[in-house]
Amino acid sequence: MSMIGYCNDGGHMALVYEYMPQGSLKEHIAGEDGNMPCLPWERRLRVALETAQGLLYLHKGCSPPIIHRDVKTTNILLNARLEAKIADFGLSKAFNCEDDTHVSTNTFAGTLGYAAPEYQRTMQPSTKSDVYSFGVVLLELVTGKPAIVRNPESIPLINWARQRLAWGDIEGVVDTRMQGDHDINAVWKTTEIALKCTEQSPLQRPSMTDVVMQLQECLDLEEGFERGDNGFYTDSSNGGMNPNMGYNITTNQSTDVSQNNAALR
Repeated sequence: MSMIGYCNDGGHMALVYEYMPQGSLKEHIAGEDGNMPCLPWERRLRVALETAQGLLYLHKGCSPPIIHRDVKTTNILLNARLEAKIADFGLSKAFNCEDDTHVSTNTFAGTLGYAAPEYQRTMQPSTKSDVYSFGVVLLELVTGKPAIVRNPESIPLINWARQRLAWGDIEGVVDTRMQGDHDINAVWKTTEIALKCTEQSPLQRPSMTDVVMQLQECLDLEEGFERGDNGFYTDSSNGGMNPNMGYNITTNQSTDVSQNNAALR
């Protein structure tokens, strides 16, 4: 988001940013405002792509590069055209040099359900911890559920989704409010990207460069579906297998939702 100005008048201090009349992505996904219509899948994909492009700019386009540290749906705001922009850089950190792979901090800051496990352990955020948080946002866009699912016990959305996808049933996790108005292949591919982003090992997660490219492919699939094109998703990384046929999901990933509760906000 663009900063327009600031106020520093005695005890009155404020930062002024551009106005985003459509509020946060969380409000649209959670339906917190009864007057807000459900975001269609094509718009959700565009929001995901625009957010990924914003993170890519922070990681690659800024000098020095910037780690956001608190990527979540409440920090993704929508303008009048429902275009997404990243907000709230109060926790952001910059690299000291191009060779750095992470930033050392003395305190942990983040949000329950979004924070990467290695960041919780080491308090050293990296671009890959931003990728992890973005993966959770992607799952929220697919499922319409919050980062922590109460079902009835509280479990991370990542675990909730993996347990159901282990059966190969993508429709079992898709937000029912979209009422089938989506290309199932684009949904599969988006879900696969989210799962890769939320791998336990940072080395197994893609870069935001890769994520942007993959999401653009998802959007192309969805636009082809809306035009009536016939086609299906093949993943070049697994030999062209259609994930609808025997999708292999590991379910041993877990995030201790009680860990660092006091440090999370």
